Amino acid sequence: MNKLFKPQPDLEERLDQVNEQIRRARWRLDWQTREARIPLTIQEDIGVSKLEGGVMLVSRDRALRDKVRNLIHSEGYGCDISERSTSAVGLLKLGKYQMIIADYTRRSRGRLFEYVRRYQPHVKIVSIVRNTDEGRRVMRAGSYSYLLGRDFDPEQLRTCIISALKLQNDVCWLLANGERCNRSCVDNFEPEEEFRILD
Repeated sequence: MNKLFKPQPDLEERLDQVNEQIRRARWRLDWQTREARIPLTIQEDIGVSKLEGGVMLVSRDRALRDKVRNLIHSEGYGCDISERSTSAVGLLKLGKYQMIIADYTRRSRGRLFEYVRRYQPHVKIVSIVRNTDEGRRVMRAGSYSYLLGRDFDPEQLRTCIISALKLQNDVCWLLANGERCNRSCVDNFEPEEEFRILD
């Protein structure tokens, strides 16, 4: 028998392959369509005028949402909540955000990181992680800083907000160098209101 001869698969096998390719293409197109409609759904459900902008929290945990929203409002920023990374990307397309606080304790947020890195690199991400190894991993992926667990110290988040948004640092240099947060990056920070009072 000639070694170069390759028998063609029979017609039924070839049809099965084509049908599988069509099924995958339809699934991909359906997924892309759902993704593209997310901003429209948000507009219909919430309305763009009701978006606060500023900071976004991505988490399904109700207690965490209340804790973070109260702290962000106390710092003078708006806070919008998203339960999923896909709707977070939809919010990013509609509103103006400076920071995202992403809950990594139960779910990966790789798609969100990818979107921010590609289309909105000015947005800083603070990740809530389970342990320091995960924290180092998200820092390498582009996170500004990280908080340990959902019961993190609120003062550390306040420090991240001041450091990232008011002082406009590129990254938390303490965590990036393997050190613990000690508030040294914001110890000498005085709000503009205090300067006005002194004048």
